[in-house]
Amino acid sequence: MVNICADGESITPLAIYKGQAFATNWHQDNELKASVAHSRKGWTDGVIGRLWIQDFDEKTQAKANGRARILLVDGHNSHYTKDFLDYTRAHKIHVLYYPAHATHIYQGLDVAIFGALKNRWSEEQDQYESLKCQKVVKANFIMIYGRAHRAVLIPENIHSAFEAMGVWPFNPHVVTAEMMAPSLGMSAQNQSPLPQASPVRCVRPSCPDRATGSDVCEGCNVFVP
Repeated sequence: MVNICADGESITPLAIYKGQAFATNWHQDNELKASVAHSRKGWTDGVIGRLWIQDFDEKTQAKANGRARILLVDGHNSHYTKDFLDYTRAHKIHVLYYPAHATHIYQGLDVAIFGALKNRWSEEQDQYESLKCQKVVKANFIMIYGRAHRAVLIPENIHSAFEAMGVWPFNPHVVTAEMMAPSLGMSAQNQSPLPQASPVRCVRPSCPDRATGSDVCEGCNVFVP
């Protein structure tokens, strides 16, 4: 989990591994000082979310200096638990949620960070496997990922992420109506049903073509008994 601040700083990330138990070697060579957790499926959940928000609070308290903080998050269910929200209320953290299916527009990480981070990660992974003749596993993941993280999560890129989505400096005109319009390529298009084998399509006693004496309505192709 990658976290960035509008002042250009990034908070040390959280790595969540898939596993039934925690292994101490997941922490080795952790120069990034990333937090490490595990879950059965390798995804965050309510428990991890509660621990994460406390970690966020502790790492941003000093810069907040008693002021309220605004936290922008997506709609994952780990951000909606009672424990999570109780903690934010008690520690002056105001949570704003991105609209569903709109993080590609509103979330600065998606807009300006993750693409570059993915490319740099691929480079670091390829270089490590080529030089060491070893695969990336849980024990060395943080060491290799840390190189990509430090290269991409720099103040210039972080400032660009907040500016690109109009959060800071605040600019409500960045996101336009055209950007929020439904995607025609992904939208379901209404189509008329295919003709059925039976001559009965529908019943329309008031069909105007009944006056012609025809058994089949020529205009709408309905059988008239």
